[in-house]
Amino acid sequence: MKWLTKADLAMLPAWVGQNDCTVSLFEWLTEEHLSPLKCGDCFLIKVKQRKDYFLYIGRGRGKLLPMEESLEFSGIFRWKDCGLYDLKEPLRKLLGIPEQLRFPEKAEALKEAEAIASQKAIVLTGRDWGAILAEVRCEKEQMIPKITRSEIRKLAEEYYEAGKTAGEICFCPEVPVAQYFSEHCYLLFLDNKEWVAARIARQWVLENAAYISRQRIWYGCVRNEFMEIKKAAERQKQGKQTDRTGGNE
Repeated sequence: MKWLTKADLAMLPAWVGQNDCTVSLFEWLTEEHLSPLKCGDCFLIKVKQRKDYFLYIGRGRGKLLPMEESLEFSGIFRWKDCGLYDLKEPLRKLLGIPEQLRFPEKAEALKEAEAIASQKAIVLTGRDWGAILAEVRCEKEQMIPKITRSEIRKLAEEYYEAGKTAGEICFCPEVPVAQYFSEHCYLLFLDNKEWVAARIARQWVLENAAYISRQRIWYGCVRNEFMEIKKAAERQKQGKQTDRTGGNE
């Protein structure tokens, strides 16, 4: 298989040593020139994105790719781990890579980024909320929710009847990472997950400080009311126990 030895293949991702086509692809990807790679009746094009390559498939006759030919995105090659990401079915079939060999996808990274960013946002809207308020400029009326005592009472009673605890009555931010997760951001996330997720979380919190403030106050009011309901129920329970004890004497 050209210049790759068995020892080389043992240290590389499993996809590289699948067959002659995959070895040729890897050797082409590790070369500096950007000339297309002829593979069957197709051409593979690599476009540099930061340190990585976006891969495209084009159809052509002979040794030339027609000028009017549209290219189809087929995957990403990352130098850091020599891995293929977001491998599309046409390229998988062209290379003869079996279905059981899985490749990371942007959708999976997005879910991971959402989980990390939401955890970061919990800290920003809790422990670091004072610093966030000092940084944003919002009108006071935008920060305070329009809420009535009856609404607060109703929600608090529902939480109490459901057996919730005071700690469960809080604003839990869910950062909509998808609206920030461009291809560039995706590649950055693969390199530094915590840093990128933290940046996304902070940007979302700053952009939505007024909404977050309203939610924090809302849940705070409901939690306080919940605690009053709980205390009243405990006092009532203690009173019944005292009456029962007194009646047995």
